[in-house]
Amino acid sequence: MKRLLWAATALLAQILTSPLNAQQVRTTAEKLDEYLTSAQQAYRFNGVALVAHKGKVLLHKAYGVRNAVTKAPNDTSTRFPILSITKSFTSALILKLQEEDKLSVDDNLSQYFPDYPNGDKIKLHHLLTHTSGIFNYTDMIDEGDSAIVCHPVPKQRVLELFWDKPLEFRPGKQYAYNNSAYFLLGMIIEKVTGKSYEQAMRDMIFQPLGMTQSGFDFINLPAQSRAFGYDTLTTDYFSPYPHYDSTVAYSAGAIYSTTSDMYKWGRAVANQQLLSAKSWKQAFTPRLNQYGYGWFIDKTNGKEYVRHDGGYPGFMSTFVYYPKEDLTIVLLNNFGNYGESLVPLMIAISGIVFGEPYDLWQPRQYMKLETKALSQYVGSYALNDKYKIDLVLKNDGLYAQGKGKTQFSELPLYASGEDRFFFGTYNTRFTFERNEAGKVVKFTLREHGQDTEWKKLN
Repeated sequence: MKRLLWAATALLAQILTSPLNAQQVRTTAEKLDEYLTSAQQAYRFNGVALVAHKGKVLLHKAYGVRNAVTKAPNDTSTRFPILSITKSFTSALILKLQEEDKLSVDDNLSQYFPDYPNGDKIKLHHLLTHTSGIFNYTDMIDEGDSAIVCHPVPKQRVLELFWDKPLEFRPGKQYAYNNSAYFLLGMIIEKVTGKSYEQAMRDMIFQPLGMTQSGFDFINLPAQSRAFGYDTLTTDYFSPYPHYDSTVAYSAGAIYSTTSDMYKWGRAVANQQLLSAKSWKQAFTPRLNQYGYGWFIDKTNGKEYVRHDGGYPGFMSTFVYYPKEDLTIVLLNNFGNYGESLVPLMIAISGIVFGEPYDLWQPRQYMKLETKALSQYVGSYALNDKYKIDLVLKNDGLYAQGKGKTQFSELPLYASGEDRFFFGTYNTRFTFERNEAGKVVKFTLREHGQDTEWKKLN
């Protein structure tokens, strides 16, 4: 009996450790790579990703091309604009200067710009938190301005875009994302340090962290070292988008970097380097709209993170850090347009690391439906008393708008077949069901690896 038991135990051990079984147990890195490959094939990611958990890099890999004309591939040393993630760095410089008693976040703007309209009502705190009420100058810039913004622009010319504009609200009372505020913070850094903003950043952050592949003048980098930006990028079609000169975005969005350098920044955030614990706490304290000093503070599935994203036609970027779980995610991407975001990928990648449900991206097929066909789906749908979604017709298209706890602004729905729709930038799918009379009565929402059923109310 003992011999039989020993033999059975040995056989079980052999099965559990066999090469076949080892192949069936996929690592987190393999799941991450499979997910990002599916995103690339669905034209939702083209760039470089770095994912590190508890000080260990799980995945650092490039996907797609950095140059659609030459087909040169991205690699892990490719440089990308990080766009508005620059704001996290700018806020760190302000907090560092506050530690050195060279300024205070409670200083009035008029202390640095005596002639600024209402400058005695606006504090640096308001600039840092997007609550100043100042007009946002980038609202006036689009592709038609490329003849101007793709070349160096004097700071005074940028200031003239918003200097005399009336305040849109009383400082501190509302949140409105604002590049003008961070442009002013860069100029304040120059006034206080006696250095250019760019040199101050190199001296106080880049050099101490060894961020040797980061800088500012992105469009004049050698072609072989940088990614080219596209507002549309697929296997069959690409559309280049002109990138602005670094003097235009300046301290609001001019930094370029690599995933390796951004991981060095991530370790500084994780280990609270460069700044005191008090300053990091100030940076990560959420104010209006869950924004701190250069950071969004939020949660996904109960896990808190700090994050900043960047977006401008041609490029998208995101950096997120989960303090309790010590998870860092860096995504740098060289396509994108207004309204697009890497946040859906960030959420799925987080879920993979944390062992939560997720979906691979599926290749998208678009079907054109006439207005009469789309009208069948119009109405209010509810998961329960708290979660509701309205589907409405607008500009001959179908749009979804979240209500109650599901609140989100209108998003277009695209048909992939009869009774099948998806969101363009999110990995979210709608499958509608009909009763015996052929009337639409509900839909199943597939999101983050889970299905929920929403019944039609009218």
